[in-house]
Amino acid sequence: MFRPVKTKKVYEEIVHQVKLSIEEGRLKPGDRMLSERDLADQFNVSRASVREALSAMEMMGIISIHPGEGSYVRHLPSDSMLETLAASVQTEAVDILHLLEMRKIIESETASLAAVRATAADIEELQQALNEMKLEVATGGHVEDIDAKFHYILVRAAHNPVLLRVAQTVSQLLTSNYRSLRLALFLVPNMSQIFYEAHVEIFQAIITKNPRLAREKMGEHLDTIQEAMRWYKYGGEESLRIFPMIYNSRHHTIG
Repeated sequence: MFRPVKTKKVYEEIVHQVKLSIEEGRLKPGDRMLSERDLADQFNVSRASVREALSAMEMMGIISIHPGEGSYVRHLPSDSMLETLAASVQTEAVDILHLLEMRKIIESETASLAAVRATAADIEELQQALNEMKLEVATGGHVEDIDAKFHYILVRAAHNPVLLRVAQTVSQLLTSNYRSLRLALFLVPNMSQIFYEAHVEIFQAIITKNPRLAREKMGEHLDTIQEAMRWYKYGGEESLRIFPMIYNSRHHTIG
């Protein structure tokens, strides 16, 4: 069913091929995915890459993972919230700033809940994502994918399946409809460092079980994204490039 992967970002190619199989009807809602080992053999990649792809697809709402049972292609009814919102975004030219505002409302309160409800396993996953982000920043990379991963783990740590689904919907809409804008943001020099520092502050609020601070730090982080997007919308790439300098002149940074 699948062909060997020949790309640098291995997990992205795996996700692409799985999505294509679903679109072409070779995988249907309710179908059980191959085992991690079998997928690794078919794609000719490591099992770590397969795990990363499965995690990404779960975050995107493509599959559901049931520990001890396997992964299954999700059932998405025709009247699903995702389809309704997606249609609205595509036909009514929804402003990205409106979606980001909605995201802030959802994720700020979700961060507050996560500060109270996060388990030791949730904390460990958040720490791992933060370590990956730190490494990416140190090697001059951008953190778009790890940022999405961190936010997904944090929302899941609130242990509210309704909030998780709503947050997934907004995240997927931002990714699928405004990817070029998001990529422009993450490619700006020093922006990845700003994002890393913000995530460190959010993580500290979570592990100290401080819901008020978690809400505040998540709100500040998402305010930064909204402001950067506003600069880009009205001033283009030239304005976006100087945004980190303006930001750092106004904020105390972590050493």
